[in-house]
Amino acid sequence: MADEITWALFSWFEECGAHLIHPEDLERVRSFNPYGVVFNVLADDGEYTVIGAGSEKFRVRPEALILIKPEKPWRFEIGETVSVVGRDYVGLIVGISWHFKEKKPMYGLKVAGKLKSKRYWPEDLEKQVG
Repeated sequence: MADEITWALFSWFEECGAHLIHPEDLERVRSFNPYGVVFNVLADDGEYTVIGAGSEKFRVRPEALILIKPEKPWRFEIGETVSVVGRDYVGLIVGISWHFKEKKPMYGLKVAGKLKSKRYWPEDLEKQVG
C-alpha cells in the first residue's frame, strides 16, 4: 500500500463475506456498521490492513478497501474541537463520513455531550483556537 494513501472506505455488508475481515474483528465490524465511514489506514501486514475510525480499529483484507485520495488534505480529524460557522457553539468531531455524490467528507459532531443529527461540510466548521 502506498505511503501517501491514508484514507479509505470499507463499505462492508454481510453478503460481502466474512473472509474480508480478520476473524477476531468480525463481530465488532458487524455492530459498527462501516458503510460510508471514512477510515484512517494505519498499517498493512500484507494479509490484512489495519483501519481506524475514532477509537475503533479493524483488520480487513486490502482488496475490500476503496482508497480515498482527497484533492486537498482533510481540514479536521476525529477528536478535534471546532466551532460551527454562524452558530454560537463549539463541538467535538466524533466521526467522518463520505458523501459519494459531492466527493468530500462530512463531519459528525458532539455538542455539550450530545451527538448532533446534522452532518457538517468542511466549510461549515472552523478550528477552535485556544
